[in-house]
Amino acid sequence: MRSMVKRQIKHIALGSIPFLFILFLWSIATYFNWMPNWFLPSPLNVLETFVGLTKEGIILNILYESALNLILPFLLAIVVSIIFGIIIGTSSIARKTFFPLISTLYPIPSLAWLPFIIIIFGFTRLSVWILLFSSTFLKMIYNMIIGVRSVNKIWILTAKNLGLNKLQIVFKVIIPGALPNIITGIRIGFASIWRSVIAAEMLISGAGGLGKFMWNAQYTFDFAKVFVGILLIAIIGLSIEIFIFKKLEAITLEKWGIVDKEQ
Repeated sequence: MRSMVKRQIKHIALGSIPFLFILFLWSIATYFNWMPNWFLPSPLNVLETFVGLTKEGIILNILYESALNLILPFLLAIVVSIIFGIIIGTSSIARKTFFPLISTLYPIPSLAWLPFIIIIFGFTRLSVWILLFSSTFLKMIYNMIIGVRSVNKIWILTAKNLGLNKLQIVFKVIIPGALPNIITGIRIGFASIWRSVIAAEMLISGAGGLGKFMWNAQYTFDFAKVFVGILLIAIIGLSIEIFIFKKLEAITLEKWGIVDKEQ
């Protein structure tokens, strides 16, 4: 237990070095006025702005709006990508039918569809949801298909011999067997949707959220608020990666005997 705590402290200390170095350079740059203060505020100024916005409840409000923009399309993309991943991964006909379309749409940036989405649905939250769903689904579907196709065929044959029907095989064999790839797909999907939601909020005025907050701040040359937004994007993304996805990945890989718990 003590050795594990020491390892964690060591990892945190090593991981902090680049951030401390950036903070040091940032402080030096603002102290010697290498750039105008209105463009590059000091770390202390950014911290004071963050504290003030938090006390006023603005931070909580913009994060709530971003959550409204993000959660529904993300959850829907997870469900749809798993369903299509199972269908395409288990059926050669479905694979030959849908895979060319997915391969064609995948490299197209999601923002390329934004003008058409706005014309049809306006500057509304629905436009954000459609944009984020399409982007995230395409980022996740490849991992879902690969995960399903990598499930050991012997497991499926054994399940059939035991009398399991197709639905039981999906829930008791295919999904558990594909779980490492499913989690990886969800992880990639979240990274994509978290970046996309900020861009969408900047471009769609009715969406609100962190993106709109940063966009409005740059119009008034309040770059302390812009830095607050950048730090929030990084902190939230890193927190979800560490406290959710890394733990899910560790539990899944340990369950399947891929890594040792003490590693």
